Amino acid sequence: MTTNITFKNVPSLHVLVVRRQLKGQQDVAREISRILPEVADVLIGPPMALAIGFPRDGLTDFDLAFPVQESQQVDGFVSKTLPALPMFSITHHGALVDGPEGFNLSDTWSHFVEFVHDSSALLGDDPQRFIYHEGLEGPESTPTRVVLEIQYAYHLPIWLNAFAEGVSKRVGGEAAERILAGVHGLAEANDGERAAMWIRDAMKRLDAEVADDRTRACILNPCAHHYIVQSGEILRELWTKANGDLRALVALISAEPAFGSHYWIDESGAVPLLMIRRRPARLDAYNEATDPAEKRYHACFCPLVRDAIRAGDPVSRTFCHCSGGWYVQEWEIVFGSKPQVDLVETMIEGADSCLFAVSIPPGLLRAALSDRLSTE
Repeated sequence: MTTNITFKNVPSLHVLVVRRQLKGQQDVAREISRILPEVADVLIGPPMALAIGFPRDGLTDFDLAFPVQESQQVDGFVSKTLPALPMFSITHHGALVDGPEGFNLSDTWSHFVEFVHDSSALLGDDPQRFIYHEGLEGPESTPTRVVLEIQYAYHLPIWLNAFAEGVSKRVGGEAAERILAGVHGLAEANDGERAAMWIRDAMKRLDAEVADDRTRACILNPCAHHYIVQSGEILRELWTKANGDLRALVALISAEPAFGSHYWIDESGAVPLLMIRRRPARLDAYNEATDPAEKRYHACFCPLVRDAIRAGDPVSRTFCHCSGGWYVQEWEIVFGSKPQVDLVETMIEGADSCLFAVSIPPGLLRAALSDRLSTE
């Protein structure tokens, strides 16, 4: 086990990748050991596993990645470039399982979870990286002791950079300087409470400088977490299964546990809207809570504002356009272009959940209905 958590800017890395569905790190270690001889001659760094999304039916998708020179190709592997990212890093020294108490991977992971909670760190959705520096023993055995570095994306620097870029592009001049006052050094301080307070104040300044809500939305949308790989792959699969029928897709996605939100189509206005009521972030705690503010706290995904929701502190609804940016990414996959996403209800104004409206491109619903009728 280790208690040393560091922050680092990880450079981009060229890797050869194979995708596997595995139960956990024991299976990961054995599978990496099995594959290693195939790339041993071209390997230039420690192998790693990237956790792609969340477990489904007891298995997690892992990209097993092997660092190589940029031009290297090997049959049976996909060549990829992992992006440069700001990362938290913690290195585990010990067993994956069944080691002395306090020296198992679960113990190291518990320490990291505690750190995230205590610091209110804003983590990213980029795949966790499990980097095996030492201890791989072979495909038929579970390592008894590993040196395993775990890297988890730190989203706050990405958020702040996107916000600053949006403000500079759409506001500019002295107004942009006023909005962004105090941003320098905020991410490096690794103080979640300080970051949350700055962002709340920045939203007030943004509201004062920019009257148009759509402009504010366009500034905040790009700050959202990256749309995770697994969700994108599932959505593409469902869109193919729906055969281009948006109504059929809405029915499929509403039943998909990986999404969990409530989707429906509203055709009452001039522009048809895809309505999305966001699911609670921590469902069990949400269901157990009886106080309305406590329920909203457990429903909220964002550590930057959920403490304010619990305390009843005011936060501008402008901030939740960031969450709207998630659905911009989600529905760009289906529509082929970035849709307009409007914030209808938000928990920071007392709603029970957040509600978004995605503008459906002209003709898409009519085309889907026509295609369906022509096949009947």
